[in-house]
Amino acid sequence: MPAGITGRSIRVALAAGIATAHLSATGEWKLLSSGGAATLVRGKGQGVWRIERRGDQLRVINAAGTMAATRDGPFVARPSEPGAFVTWEGKRYRGELVILPSHDTTGLLVLDRLGVEDYLRGVVPSELGDVTELEVAALEAQAVAARSYAYVRLDDPDAAARPYDLLASVTDQLYGGVDAETRWGDAAILATTGQVLRYAGLVVSAPYHSSCGGSTAAPTEVWHTTDAPPYLRGVSDKIPGTDHYYCEGSAHFRWTQTYTGSQLRATLERYLPQYTLLHGMTVGRVRGVLADPPTASGRASGVTIVTDRGRYDVRGNDVRFVFRTPDGAVLHSTYFFLESTLGATGEVASLTLHGAGNGHGVGMCQWGAIGRARAGQDYRMILATYYPGTTVAPID
Repeated sequence: MPAGITGRSIRVALAAGIATAHLSATGEWKLLSSGGAATLVRGKGQGVWRIERRGDQLRVINAAGTMAATRDGPFVARPSEPGAFVTWEGKRYRGELVILPSHDTTGLLVLDRLGVEDYLRGVVPSELGDVTELEVAALEAQAVAARSYAYVRLDDPDAAARPYDLLASVTDQLYGGVDAETRWGDAAILATTGQVLRYAGLVVSAPYHSSCGGSTAAPTEVWHTTDAPPYLRGVSDKIPGTDHYYCEGSAHFRWTQTYTGSQLRATLERYLPQYTLLHGMTVGRVRGVLADPPTASGRASGVTIVTDRGRYDVRGNDVRFVFRTPDGAVLHSTYFFLESTLGATGEVASLTLHGAGNGHGVGMCQWGAIGRARAGQDYRMILATYYPGTTVAPID
């Protein structure tokens, strides 16, 4: 186990395919080559070193360009005094940074290798945001869900073929390193140390999203899958005895997205070919946009786009990536109904989506968890609600 890493370690991919990486530290540190076999740099955190790729090797250059060395990778940046952090592009990270050539490009892959509990310190606040003491139960629920997700990825049999365990983005879990850590996030992780979600004795992948808009969804409603584990099913977020919902605090509890005719056509021209057989062709004039029958939770099961070139079906969560906003952002959710108007030529002149929620809708609703915490529910109750049939138990 590398120095400074306690418990089981995890490899988080911070960036891939980049041309250069700038490293330093907040105190004394070392840069090692050949995966840690030889020392290249002994620094005090007073300068920044640049890493580049030279064929299958890596090259390190100081800020003045007066010192350089080319060696076999991976390079390992490791703090050498208590309380110091290594930095990449000015951001602080726990554990150690590993830099190696990307397998499929001429660039670099940058990893943070650290203990799982330290990793969670940079995940939980990044995912849930800055909450108050009254909402710590939501942070605790987030910590258990994120820890479960991480351990499932660590034990993924396909992980052996990758140099990393998961990504630092929403593809897996948002990870911000030391700069993302918060007082209450740390407290939530400490209070739930080593706790994961289990179903039938097994650690489960615990997906979550920002806001369900009123009801969560089963995986079969949004993803291309027929596999719907019993603990992932639609759950109402309505507050009993009221017309209100626990996730009403979300800025996207209700939303509207409108496209002019030209914006709609431009959006479809750019993104529709990635999800249909429209390769090498233009969309043409958009004659209609039709929502398919809703799913059990009320989400659009898909959208049919009718143009003068043909009909194109987009299913489930793919809808969010085809109907991006004019600035390129992914559509908030598939929980919407649509209205369209036609122009004099029969082409769609405007399209408006009236929606609810933010994210795929499966698993824990983060804003719902915050609302439930405010209402006095503890993290075990929150998790039992969004992942019915699971239990909270130690990882070991």
